Amino acid sequence: MTTDFIAMILIWYSLNYSSETLRIFVIDIGSNGGRYLEPGSLKSFLAAYFLALTYLLLSGFYRSRIGSYESKLTLLRSIFGSLIFGISYSLFILLIDRHTGLPFYIYLFLSIANFIILYSVLNIIRDLASYILYTKDIKDNSKDVLIYGAGAAGLQLLNTIKDDININIVGLFDDSKNLQGSEIAGFRVYGKKQHLKNLKLKYPNLIVYLAIPSLDSEYRHKIITNLEKLKLAVKTMPGLHDLVSNDKKLVEMQDLSLDDILPRKSSFYSNFNFNNETIMITGAGGSIGSELVRQVLKGAPKKIILFDISEYNLYKIQSEIESIVALKKSHMSLVPILGDVKNKNRIKEIISRHSVDTIYHSAAYKHVPIVEYTENIFEGIQNNIFGTHSICSAARETNVTKVVLISTDKAVRPTNVMGATKRMAEMIAQSFNADKNDTKFCMVRFGNVMNSSGSVIPLFMQQIKDGGPITITHKDVTRFFMTIPEAANLVLQAGELSKGGEVFILNMGEQVKILDLAERLIHLSGRNIAKDNNTDGIQISEIGLRPGEKLYEELLISGTEGITPNEKIFIVNEKFLDKQSLENKLNRLIEASTNYDVDSAIDILETTVEGYTQGNKVI
Repeated sequence: MTTDFIAMILIWYSLNYSSETLRIFVIDIGSNGGRYLEPGSLKSFLAAYFLALTYLLLSGFYRSRIGSYESKLTLLRSIFGSLIFGISYSLFILLIDRHTGLPFYIYLFLSIANFIILYSVLNIIRDLASYILYTKDIKDNSKDVLIYGAGAAGLQLLNTIKDDININIVGLFDDSKNLQGSEIAGFRVYGKKQHLKNLKLKYPNLIVYLAIPSLDSEYRHKIITNLEKLKLAVKTMPGLHDLVSNDKKLVEMQDLSLDDILPRKSSFYSNFNFNNETIMITGAGGSIGSELVRQVLKGAPKKIILFDISEYNLYKIQSEIESIVALKKSHMSLVPILGDVKNKNRIKEIISRHSVDTIYHSAAYKHVPIVEYTENIFEGIQNNIFGTHSICSAARETNVTKVVLISTDKAVRPTNVMGATKRMAEMIAQSFNADKNDTKFCMVRFGNVMNSSGSVIPLFMQQIKDGGPITITHKDVTRFFMTIPEAANLVLQAGELSKGGEVFILNMGEQVKILDLAERLIHLSGRNIAKDNNTDGIQISEIGLRPGEKLYEELLISGTEGITPNEKIFIVNEKFLDKQSLENKLNRLIEASTNYDVDSAIDILETTVEGYTQGNKVI
């Protein structure tokens, strides 16, 4: 508002000292016998000024911030304010000062001139004020950033971060020929691979902010691979569910996920219809459980029961799903419940009260070294084995339609306690299904999921941030990997295919060498791989295989897999104990647990689970 007042003073000054120009102009065009127009009186000027000022105040013009955050609406308001001043000033000269008898075009000229003068001076002063007040002073240690993508998302990101003194934006990159070579908000838009090479040379620590959320995974992977070859550090926008749940903001760029590095090229998603069904998900706050919740939500169920022992994880998934439900104006009921899967009576009470139709049982202890530790063996047995028994028993007694157990490839010829407990959990589900009843039980077995709580990726990224070294157990270790959304979707598809008793395995593709994965992550963080302590970069160190760890993983125990209508889902026939024999084993485990007899517990697992021997050397 102060700047506008200064503009008005300048205009009044210019008008009062430009009468000679106006006189010559009017005489030259021969207006009305040489009669010329004198500038209006101060009274006319002030009347026009306060009229324009009233509009600007009422329109909210002065609530807009000077500088880079000015909107198109602010621009329109300044145009209308200037028009009001220009037109009203001419009218007031005519009505108040009674300068009559002049042709209409003289007043039109005066209106246009005053409009242009006010609009120009007003915006010049505001631009100067913006430059003085808001020009950022880049810090010496600021991050050099290139925004990859000049579309809507890229421009929104640019507008968000361009005033951050900790960020030096070196430009934007877009392969659109219509944008290459142009400028946006004063920043150049690059478009050639050579530009990236030159920028890397000029800014050795350059970080690329990937702002192209609409790209398909294959093209996105191609872009990331090209950036990796140039050893450019890459960060990306948060995912939609992170933004919706308010855990992330647009400006909070995050590291690439393994999903970005090793994408699936084939289509695997399927839509589901859970209309009028109540779905219960145990371990709902975990990596797989939470993704199951998101995808079940898309099937429009009547109710989702979120069951988890962790209050924090339960709160996170509850907040996220409630935000999505509110956004979609859905009438679905969401019920967050704290509880322990080992408490059968509590499970039965929940199932009965909410009339649960289907249970996806993903709650488990899955970190191999932790469960392998002597102090934790019985906790793994209790949670993975007896927790599953509790779920299956409660489901059968309350006539749940279907129970889908989330299992793991580590259950195949296990070399660790965790894998052995998960195989026994599978056998429990198989045994319950064989005992004729109305409830169907099935299992879905798969390998590592990218960026899950048990994945090596978060550990590697943290080690890179800390300056290294990255620690791998062995240079020849390989693992299956699958994205969390893909795994969760295939679990739901397998559940739909189930007729009861199946062990489904997911096609995990080719095994990935962990060493290669570590090297790629180093390159995508913009760092070099150090060969020794004297070389600059991130070192990769072998620390040796951990107890119970394999060099490679398997998905089958025996037999030949059967096909299903889905090329990514197979069925295998696995041997299991009859109900009575299994109950005897479980009773012995309870006794061993009561006496804290680890040796007896290990002996029971060895004699029950095919291929498991605690004394086995790692493969």
